[in-house]
Amino acid sequence: MRLDPDYLVTFSVVAEYGNISRAAEALRLSQPAVSGQLKALQDVVGERLYTRTAYGITLTDAGQDLLGYARVIATTLSGAAEHLRTRQERHRPLRLGLSWTLGAHVVPVVTHAHGAGHEVRVMSGHSTSLIESTASGQLDAALIVHPPVSLPAGLEAHQFGAEDLCLLVPAGHELESRGSTPLLAAAQEVFLWPATSSTVVRYAERLLFEATVTPDVQFQLGSLTAVREALIQGMGVTVLPPSVARAEVDAGQVSPVMIEAPSVTVSYVVIGPSDVIARPESRRLMELVLQSRHPIRR
Repeated sequence: MRLDPDYLVTFSVVAEYGNISRAAEALRLSQPAVSGQLKALQDVVGERLYTRTAYGITLTDAGQDLLGYARVIATTLSGAAEHLRTRQERHRPLRLGLSWTLGAHVVPVVTHAHGAGHEVRVMSGHSTSLIESTASGQLDAALIVHPPVSLPAGLEAHQFGAEDLCLLVPAGHELESRGSTPLLAAAQEVFLWPATSSTVVRYAERLLFEATVTPDVQFQLGSLTAVREALIQGMGVTVLPPSVARAEVDAGQVSPVMIEAPSVTVSYVVIGPSDVIARPESRRLMELVLQSRHPIRR
């Protein structure tokens, strides 16, 4: 005699609900499919396992005797499925969103995660779109510039770091020797921007507005890479965190000039779901990101 474990699972659910139609809903099967499995199980056992009543079904003595074994099978299979699901989630790559501005910080995150036995896959984008993707579950967490608006319900932010916006100028620029300057001194400069939708660019534009600076010429170059190359070539200046051009600053190709103005500091945060129990992979990724942080050179 060979008992099909699927039939035993179905039998245990029918016994739990005492009703074939409700059991079919719980199993996501059609009612005829459930009835067919019960009939097939009775045929193998050779005895009636239940009787129909006006209110549902009632187990026979043979059905009661079999129910204990059926429940063990159902519990074992359910436990095995949950174990495999958890294992797959534990070993799947963690999905991190990264603001374009924070590219300099991703290597420590990925390296630290790898050392802890996790693979992290990074998707870059603007902070607003990364917030949406984290809220919808497409991303496990995101490292972004602190958003100027409130986070959607269900998300929370943890402080990662902060950095002062600087006037980045080509090496040898006349403002380089000042060390610090009001933005009004750069009013006649060509300003270089990576993208107008960037949260950091909006911060920079606010500083220019407060300093009553309206540049005559502004180049929207579409990426930080293009802005760095334009700086090296002496095409203009920009207002950005110095970390975006750290390699060029260290190589002496670009110089950061401190801005004499209030509220020049931008904060960086890692965001994720507040319900980390429901999404344990998010909790783990946020922990890894926070553990990887290091002081930002100003």
